[in-house]
Formats: sequence, structure tokens, C-alpha cells
Amino acid sequence: MYTGLLHTHTLVVSLFLLLYLIKTVLLYLKPALLEPFGRKTRIAEIIVSTLFLLTGIGLALQTPSVQVGVWFWVKLLAVFASIPLAVIGFRRANKGMALLSLLLILYSWGISETRSPRMKKSDYFENLGPHKALEGVKAIRDSTIAGKALNDNVSQGKALYTFYCVACHGSDGALGVAGAKNLVHSTLDRDATKSFIRKGKNAMPGFGTDVLSDPELDAVVAFLKAKMAVHQHPH
Repeated sequence: MYTGLLHTHTLVVSLFLLLYLIKTVLLYLKPALLEPFGRKTRIAEIIVSTLFLLTGIGLALQTPSVQVGVWFWVKLLAVFASIPLAVIGFRRANKGMALLSLLLILYSWGISETRSPRMKKSDYFENLGPHKALEGVKAIRDSTIAGKALNDNVSQGKALYTFYCVACHGSDGALGVAGAKNLVHSTLDRDATKSFIRKGKNAMPGFGTDVLSDPELDAVVAFLKAKMAVHQHPH
């Protein structure tokens, strides 16, 4: 359900942005065509705007947005500010208000893609888990800098998993927040698991080498495989 909602939201946001872009271009270049275009697309705009808000709220209720920072609320504020600006701007042919509305929509899009008010992806990853778990991650990186081996270290993989993955997958791997897969039942081998984590899918972002180094990713996968083995063969 979550995945379908996410794809629907992405589609209606794209349509919403396209409508606003066309109307803004008409206002600046062909103002006489703005009113006829508005009349023809009025019902479509109402439907798209409603779906935009409803799917956005639906996603908010199913994602741990509050736990990972303020990006979602800044995005929501930008969207809600853009709508009255657009209504008044297009109605009064106010180019400044219409342009500001479009810029706010583009800004909210950028926030969604980066999950950061500053549109820096690193902000999102640095705030994925609780502060206590971050201390464990820093300890691992300090030991790596000191030259200690990390590959396939299950305990260190657990610390990394606790910070980066627990919000959606849970400590047992089966929480399923935001459409997260049940890791206990995963049939992916080590290489496929690493590729999936690197690329991401749907609501799950890709964890590039700027987030998890290759040895760190190996440690996370080692922990996951050890955890799955325990659940699948408890005796």
C-alpha cells in the first residue's frame, strides 16, 4: 500500500508542478491565454491539488518523518504557503506572487528529494537514528581511522544498523515502517543485499559510499545475515 501511495504522490506532485509552471509561463509571456487555460484545467487542478495533499498526509502518517528531523514540516509549510500565493497571484495577474509560489513548490520538491531543508542529503543521514546510537557509529569510525579491521564484524555492523536502519526496519528487522521489507524473510544473498542498500528503492534512499564505506556496508550485511540465520534456525 505504501509503495502505491508513494508512486501516486510522485505523479500528482509532478502534474501539480507542471500546471503551475505552465500558468506562470503564460502569465509572463502570454497573459491573455492564462484565463482560458485556467478555466479548462480548473477541475483537473482541483483534483490534482486534493490528491497532492491527501497522498502527502497519507505518507506522513506512515513514515518516521518526525524522528529524522524537520525536513518534512518545512516542506509542508512551503507547499501550504505556495497555494494561496498561486491563487491570488494568478487571479490578480501578479507575476511576483505567482513566481514565488512556483519557487516554493520547486523548493519543496528539492526538500523531498534530499530530505533536508538545506537540500543536502548528508543532513538526512546524519539524523537517522538516536544520539546514543550515533556515538556507537563514531566509535567505529574512530577505530577504523586507527587502523583496526572492520570487515564482517557483526557487533560493529549491529551498531551501524541501529543508527541507520532501525527507524524503518526495527531492531528485529520486521517493523515495516514506510514499506520497509521484512529483513528476517529476505532471500537476497550478500552481494544482492549490498547492491540493494547502495541503490535504495521506493522510500528507502540509497546509502552511497559517502554514507557507508565498503567495510561498513560489509559489516552491516554480516550482521543482517547473522540475525537472519538466528531467526531462521533458532535451534
